[in-house]
Order: sequence, then structure tokens, then C-alpha cells
Amino acid sequence: MGCKRYSLSLISFLVAFLTSCNVEEEQKASFRPFTLQLDEKISGAVDRLIPFEDGLGVSIDSLWRLNLADFRGGVNVSIPEFTEEKTIRIPHRILLPDHSIWYQTEVQLGRGVLRINADDGAQLWLNGERVAPELAAYYPVAKAGNYTLTIRVLNNAMAGGLRSVEFIDQDKWESHKLLMQRRTLLREVLTKEALLTNLSESEASQIVKAKKRLTLAELESAIQKLKRKPVLLAEPIFQKGSTGQLYARWVSSSNSKAKLIYGKQPGALSNQVEVEGEEGVFLVAISDSLKYYRVIQDGLISPVYIFPEKKNTNSQEFMVWADSQSGWKVFDRIMRMSNQYLRHFSVGAGDLVGQGDDEQEYLRLLRSMHLGGYAHYPVPGNHDYDGYYEELKPNNFSKYLGLPNQQNYYAWKEGDLAFIALDLNETFPVGLPNSSDQYRWFMEQIQSEAWASAKWRFLVSHHPPYSQGWPGYHGEISLRNLLLPLYEKAKIDMVIAGHTHDYERKIKTYGKQKTAFVIVGGAGGGLEPKENASHPKMDTVLSIHHFGLIKVTNDTLNFKAVDLDNNIIDNFFLTHD
Repeated sequence: MGCKRYSLSLISFLVAFLTSCNVEEEQKASFRPFTLQLDEKISGAVDRLIPFEDGLGVSIDSLWRLNLADFRGGVNVSIPEFTEEKTIRIPHRILLPDHSIWYQTEVQLGRGVLRINADDGAQLWLNGERVAPELAAYYPVAKAGNYTLTIRVLNNAMAGGLRSVEFIDQDKWESHKLLMQRRTLLREVLTKEALLTNLSESEASQIVKAKKRLTLAELESAIQKLKRKPVLLAEPIFQKGSTGQLYARWVSSSNSKAKLIYGKQPGALSNQVEVEGEEGVFLVAISDSLKYYRVIQDGLISPVYIFPEKKNTNSQEFMVWADSQSGWKVFDRIMRMSNQYLRHFSVGAGDLVGQGDDEQEYLRLLRSMHLGGYAHYPVPGNHDYDGYYEELKPNNFSKYLGLPNQQNYYAWKEGDLAFIALDLNETFPVGLPNSSDQYRWFMEQIQSEAWASAKWRFLVSHHPPYSQGWPGYHGEISLRNLLLPLYEKAKIDMVIAGHTHDYERKIKTYGKQKTAFVIVGGAGGGLEPKENASHPKMDTVLSIHHFGLIKVTNDTLNFKAVDLDNNIIDNFFLTHD
């Protein structure tokens, strides 16, 4: 269900169904919505006008020594001994989940960079010295010489390994960086051309000139000309965190001070708050009594948005999803579909994007989340850490979804529902070692008054303790071992997870405690094959895109899994005596 314009007489009837939608108002918006179709059109134009160069790097096709016997965890380790005589060529992949895979070879290099393509992440040593990346997967080679290359691949999923290693000489690297800069500026120019509704004749002429010449100077000149006319790269979403505070977040093409103006009627937005941005990302604490609002910034005037009123009912309803993971057409559809249900918030259980160090991915995610006008509780997954295997800090997740004074793991309450969200990706291999701050925090949470006083208790983790739908994968053993003695003691009613791209459900009984395990990994990423692992035996395994709906009424919980055609593909109840 898309966002449309309606007369005010229909607003009261439609507000329960349409969220974050425009309403008619005298002061018109200065830009068009940034849709997925528009994004694809702009990306295609950038590729056509400034294509990537062919033959940028030279593949290193040497024989590589292999070490599969390193069981050490963490990101700061020394190079192990390579004792086996067996050698391999790349690309090389092996089924070795949650494990380090080491490669070593000798090669002569000039001055330039190495581009390393590894699954999931890589670390590099040159002649025994650790080298940090200059940019994403590009590692500098400071001077020409003979080198021993040692690469540690950190495999956080099932099969992993080293796909390719290429050397790019310094001149080509400098040229490539300039090309990337021009592509970034061109994307900004094309974005403003596509979104702005109030371009002057001279501004339009400057854009035409920049698109024709495509030089750095012309592109920068066009950007400067359009500087006072920002656009929203991602319209507002709502988030809640551990304190229960509601936040509005949006992303602008400008970092200048913005205003959020709001009121009880769309034509009487009489209240305002000034908001400081950080790298174009704006975050402001708001009241959940906010009804109509818009963003003003320099020449930017957003549409008037509606924040959905939370209905007073005897039930609490929320949506659960995971692994949107670059499947934006599917995820857009899921967000739009969810608006027809009386949901109060959503929980996103990780792998929110397909490549964590790609900022465009997070902008696409936020645009999709905007289509669901309720508050979101996002949790990172392993792909949100992609590109951050030097320190295991998901910078883009923190930039675009982080909240003040809150870790990537956190706990919260909604009424008499208690939630604990874990982030197993803070360590390698994934897990929750009992020496970690997160482990100690988790143990405190399950013994807290907030947890004990709740009527229903939910644990959220991107990685599931049990899974059957991914051949060769059986769930995260470290999490399974951690939770096994806690289900009855901590009275955990449900574990919500993703990671496996399907829908799975299993209900188990631990003494007097019944616990449901649901995997809702079908929010957009490519689906798992039809064949399943031999164990554990889940009650239901369906390889289909979907989302979950949970409705809690007093002592009864109802879970429904809904596919893209609005069919209920699974339905079960839990009850408390």
C-alpha cells in the first residue's frame, strides 16, 4: 500500500492504515520521494556515464599455502606456522563455519594497493607486518619489493575462503580514486535533478553542463550551485531504544541545521525543534503524542507526514523480520503490506543490508523502513559487519541506526513484554564468551526486575540456536549451549532470529517452560534451497519470503507468518497458565 495524497475528510478513517504518508497542505514539498525505482535509474545512469575501468588490477595467481588448523578467536592474532606442504589456487572456498582460514604466498610487488575479495572478511600481513586497509578491501603497498603475503580470512557463516587477490599500481589507484570521487558527485547531481521540484533555469543548465563534461570541476560546480537546495536521501523513520524514548531519524544531502515542525493538525504545525545533523544524519527525541510533522532545512520543505496513533487495545501487536539484505523490492513490499495490520512496532533481527560498509545500502534500508510508519527496533547481523573485520565495529550501522548511549545489544520493554537483543558478531568466531562485557550484561538482564516482572519474554538474536533450512548448518552451537540452562530459569517464551533465509519454527518444552523458536529470515535476501540439513528436526521449514506478526492478549500469544501474497503460512499459539 503506497503513500498517496488524500483530502482531510478521509484522514481520520485512513490513518490506521496509512502511515508516513503525505497529506494535502498549502505549502508544497520541495522534492519528490526517493523511490527504489528512482534509485535504480540513478545507479544505472552513473554506471553508463562514468563506467568502471577494465583491467584495473592484475590477479595474483601464485600457489598459496593453506592453514586450516588455527582455532584462535579474536581480531588481534599472530601468524600461525604453515606446516602442511599442500598448496592451492584461488578462488578457494571450504565448508568451515566460524573459523579462520589462512593463506600465504610469495610475490614481487610494486608500489600500489592490494584488493582482497574474501568471504566473509580479511586481514593482511606483508612480510609479517599487519597492514590496515586504506579503503574498504584495498590494502596499501608502500614500496616496491619482494613480499610474503599472509591473509587471514574470517569466515563467519558456512562456506568461506579467498575469492581473489589483485594488485593495482599506484598510478592506476590514484586514477581509480578520482573516478570514484566523480561517480559520487555525479550520483549527487543526478539525485538532486531527479528529486528537486523547484530547479531554476540556471541550476538546470548547470546540471546539463556537468552531465555533458563529467569533469571533477564541473560536477563540483553543479553541487555548489545546488548547495542551498538539499533533499532528503531517506525520509523519516522512527526508532525506540532501551530507555523507551521515541526518536525520529532522517538523512539529508546537507548537514546544515534543520527544523522538525509539528502539530495536531496538518495546517497548524505550530511547534518546532531545531536539530543538528552529523554527516547528514539527523536524530531527534520526540514525544509519541506527535501527530503531523514535516522537516524544514534551508530550501528543503518535506511533505507533511502522519505519525500513526497507537490505538488503546487489550492487545499488543508487533512485526518481526530479518535478512532484508539488499532484497529491496521484497522488503519494500513487506513494509507496505505491514501497514494493513494493527502493529505497534517492529523488530528487525539482523542482516539488514547485504554489505555493511556500503552507505548506499543503509540509505536504501532507511527508505524501505520509512514505508512502515511505526517504530523500529533494529539488531545487527553478520552482514552488517561486512568490511569491518579489522576491529569488528559496524560503523555504518552505528551511523544510520545507532541511538545515544546504547550498545548494539540492548534490552527494552513494551508494556508487559520484555525483550533482550544480543549481538553475537562483536567477537570472532561469533558467540558470547563468558569473559565479555555483553555476557555479563546479558546475565544481569535475565535477573533484572524488568525481565522478572514481564508477562512475556523475548530473546532476539540474528543467529538462531537451531536451524534446519540451510544445508550443513544446524544453528549457532555457542548460543545453543549458552541458552540451554536458561530457558526455564529465565522463563524465555520466544527466540526470534534470522541468518537462515527461510521461515522456521520449533516449539520445545524445558521443565515447566514452553519456548518457541522462530526464524524469520525471509525479508528480502535470496532464499535457501529446498533441501534441508539432517538435523535438528524443526516443526516447520518453508523457503519463502515472509514476515511475522505477533499478537499478545493477556495470557495468550498468537504468531502468524505471512507471505508476500498475504497468505498465512504458519499460525500457532502459546498460553500462560
